[in-house]
Amino acid sequence: MTLTIRPARQEDQETIVSFIRQAKLNPRNLKWQNFLVAEENGQIVGVRQVKVYERGTREVASGFVLPEYRRQGISAQLMKALLARETGSLYTMVNEKRAPYYEEFGFRRVDVNQIPSDFRKEYRVGRIVTTLMSIFSKERIRIIPLKREPS
Repeated sequence: MTLTIRPARQEDQETIVSFIRQAKLNPRNLKWQNFLVAEENGQIVGVRQVKVYERGTREVASGFVLPEYRRQGISAQLMKALLARETGSLYTMVNEKRAPYYEEFGFRRVDVNQIPSDFRKEYRVGRIVTTLMSIFSKERIRIIPLKREPS
């Protein structure tokens, strides 16, 4: 497998939106300029973005790898590439079950009162949505905020 990680291009927008819908992730603010894509033989097989909020807060978000390409380290390669180009603090919100994965990349749990107001607003919306989703599914989803300090 020859995998290439590259910045997304405008023509990738449709694929990015499709992937995020497949993953059932937050489809708001999907700007191709914020994404890196993993590509094999000219086909996009994974995506991840750093979403920028109104006050400049940066969130690692919207990660997805096609099912047939999972468990090959593609998500980790995308994460490492994103982190390599970021210089400031980063935040993310994840299902508590996924926190150990993000902790491998230096993210640490943070109290809701210690996250920037623009990200806190999005986090609160996320909590409402995931609470509603939990009511209608068998799985309990509990999202938590994480922060990664610059190294």
